[in-house]
Amino acid sequence: MTRSAPTLIKARHSAIPAFAGALAAAAYLLGAIVFSVASNGGFPMPAMASAEETSQHQGIRVSRVRNFDSLDSVAIASQTDALDAPIDIAASNMIPVITDVTVATPVTARRPQIVLVIDDAGLDVAAAERVIALPVPLTLAILPYAEASATLAALAQANGHDVLLHMPMEPVGLADPGPNALRLGLSDADLQARVRWAMARVPGAIGLNNHMGSRFTADPRALRVALAAISHDNPIFLDSLTTAQSRGRAVASGLGLRSLERDIFLDHDLDAGSIRARLDEAATLARTDGHAVVIGHPHALTLETLEAWLGSPEAAEVEFVTVSELADQLFVAEPGLQASIVEGINRGAE
Repeated sequence: MTRSAPTLIKARHSAIPAFAGALAAAAYLLGAIVFSVASNGGFPMPAMASAEETSQHQGIRVSRVRNFDSLDSVAIASQTDALDAPIDIAASNMIPVITDVTVATPVTARRPQIVLVIDDAGLDVAAAERVIALPVPLTLAILPYAEASATLAALAQANGHDVLLHMPMEPVGLADPGPNALRLGLSDADLQARVRWAMARVPGAIGLNNHMGSRFTADPRALRVALAAISHDNPIFLDSLTTAQSRGRAVASGLGLRSLERDIFLDHDLDAGSIRARLDEAATLARTDGHAVVIGHPHALTLETLEAWLGSPEAAEVEFVTVSELADQLFVAEPGLQASIVEGINRGAE
């Protein structure tokens, strides 16, 4: 489509003011567009937990929050900031310079989608092999200190599944997350070394989620230090939401990572009826919101219940996808819009 030629301005002395006015109007319009995108769902929003925290898991179900007004102020520094700088930007009156933005783009799915993640894989090889044999795409989260971690990662990928590093992190309480866990008392160098070691132990992992971590994920600075060690690889970060105070998704998004949150724990209550109810709940949530991210564990009862449920009419109404498939749908880079948002935000920081 071609545009008609603009009418020439007859009065020469009025051309400069008119041109300046047009530039001002355009700048104002661009600023309004950027503000609208940033404040009305252009960025992925975190979820707040609706259940009480426990020593191992923060409840069963979370409800998604679609604006930040109801959240505490959480300042996220960019990856280029000094890792030992305070993260409370609101208190220091600093504005981070953003170098990259991934814009969340709504995608209409063919059917409601469920991302099934099975945590704690690796210590029981037979159980992990049973998970891998399930007849749906899924995501296997493998503990880095398991002897069979590399073998199971290769087997899962060969069967079309995604693999995540199940990164041990410090919990609230006395539970032991395992060797080389991320702890608040560690130096920045040690935190980053442990993350790199763990990623190397699970070859082909497309990202990570937290094993325990109710204390560590609530500390935005420590989490930023740890994730910055691998952020150049553009991993997916799935916040298992073991605490309502987690800042995982906000910190990961601030580093430019594709970040998701768990919606439902399948086997928080290790009972067949409860597990089936959680699966039904996941299908309902997927029909309502388009997708649901559920986390289970390789318990025999969980797998028996899951295998039986996969043949049910409820399961036939949903589509199982891997975590990377969902992330690819939700986080689609739009270069033109992305550039305008980054330019506008960085200009405001000058």
